[in-house]
Amino acid sequence: MRRFSRHVAQQGLRLVLLVAVIAAAGVGLGFAAGYPVSLIQFEESDSVRLDQARLAGEIDPEVAVLVAQDLPIGWEPGDEVLAGFTLLGAGFCGESVPLPTTLSAIALSVYQNDNDDSFLLSQAVRVDRWQSATGYIEDVEEAVSSCEQFFRTDLDGSRVPVGIREAADDPPITDHVSRTFVAEDGSSVQTWSMMAVGDVIVSLLHAGPARPQEGLLRDLEDRILIRVDPRDFAPGGVPTTIDDLIDPMAPDPLDGAADETEAPEPGAPEEGPAPDAPPPEDGPPEEPLD
Repeated sequence: MRRFSRHVAQQGLRLVLLVAVIAAAGVGLGFAAGYPVSLIQFEESDSVRLDQARLAGEIDPEVAVLVAQDLPIGWEPGDEVLAGFTLLGAGFCGESVPLPTTLSAIALSVYQNDNDDSFLLSQAVRVDRWQSATGYIEDVEEAVSSCEQFFRTDLDGSRVPVGIREAADDPPITDHVSRTFVAEDGSSVQTWSMMAVGDVIVSLLHAGPARPQEGLLRDLEDRILIRVDPRDFAPGGVPTTIDDLIDPMAPDPLDGAADETEAPEPGAPEEGPAPDAPPPEDGPPEEPLD
């Protein structure tokens, strides 16, 4: 009887130890699985999700293109023949991405920088619905994501491979697509973006022998968004117009010009005929001018 009791006690002890080991192993596996997950850093995006329905019909495409006051020193108005490099309605990776039905002409502005032989092309167009604008951005994203390289034919007929890279700048809004095209022979780099703002599609293209200055395109996009959607982007939600971009501290070119209607200062002698001037001819007095 005593031997049986000892055997039962030993079995019970083994069972307790086994349960303890299993429990410890379970806790260990939990930490092993949970610890790496806790180290994962989910990148937060500061891209704004626009209320596209609210903005539809409210934006003038002419206000959604770059103006001289948007650009840093060194940029001058360029030849509009460069608009032939248009992104709107272009194909990507051999796939055609037609524009939706347009309700306006394509507004554009072109600027060039002679210091590095680069140019900027800004375009905007209104389409039939805001859903068409956002859908177009999605179609461009899908098309340009289908390949990592394409071939460009130079003027001499030679084919140059062009690599597709992610753009360096973070998108300011969610309905946005951007890429950088790098010619593998080192001849050119094109960095571009497109975004839907209400029912208007806005595009920017920088082309030159090298990438644009870091943050340039993002800064230009922000300046456009401040004008077209001040509620979300302008400080205090105050609208900005093209006229507001003129520097109020700039000197007035007419400042200092003589004002013929200005009254004489107190104490100054009244103007009259010169002492040697002949007396006026007889006749009716002149009527004062209105």
